[in-house]
Amino acid sequence: MKDYLQVANSPYMYIGVVLLLGIVCWQASVFISRSLKRAQALGITREKINKTVKVAALTSLVPSLAIVVALLTLAPVLGLPFSWTRLSIIGSLSYELLAADIGAKAAGVTLGGAGYGSGAFLASVCTQTIGSFVTLGLTIFGFKWYKDRLNRSLKKAGDKSWSRILIAAIIVSMYSRFMAEPVARGGVALVTMLVSATSMILVGLLIKKCKLKWLSDFAISLSMIVGMAAAIVYSF
Repeated sequence: MKDYLQVANSPYMYIGVVLLLGIVCWQASVFISRSLKRAQALGITREKINKTVKVAALTSLVPSLAIVVALLTLAPVLGLPFSWTRLSIIGSLSYELLAADIGAKAAGVTLGGAGYGSGAFLASVCTQTIGSFVTLGLTIFGFKWYKDRLNRSLKKAGDKSWSRILIAAIIVSMYSRFMAEPVARGGVALVTMLVSATSMILVGLLIKKCKLKWLSDFAISLSMIVGMAAAIVYSF
């Protein structure tokens, strides 16, 4: 156990993390710069841009707490550098634990259990990395083709309503996918979803009835916090 953790927490792993996160920060700065230039070209006011940035920052704060919890869960087993890398780029706790456990079982042991050494650690890491690259690969190599075909089909149809219907259908299906699991599983997942939805409705009523427009910037964050609190209370 100690041998593989010495490798997992070695300085070389930390160097790799710093280099990779440096690339991510560079990409983010490029996207922000180009987005601001595009917004100015479209005539979007500085006030709207600042409000969008503020709302995006607030709505990103609460989900970041879950990432910190996930990091504290994964780090004792997979080491801090690799866990930090995964959760800073694309990973989620549910996927990372599932993929790491599949890799460990393929090596004939359980994740973090007796006999979990360097070989099992490598199997877990490879399973997590290769598994997540499937969707990335499809996006990198197939999205441009899909987008061109879709645009040609919509242009050929000549009816702009189809594009609105398609976007609405995608959004509804995406949310339905996240709602189906709590409904099917019940328990804490269902309670969290219902409480969060109820708090969002109540905040919306406050904004509308009491004219508290400033509250709209915090609506999603508040509903997340209330849902998390409900999950904690229900679990006890």
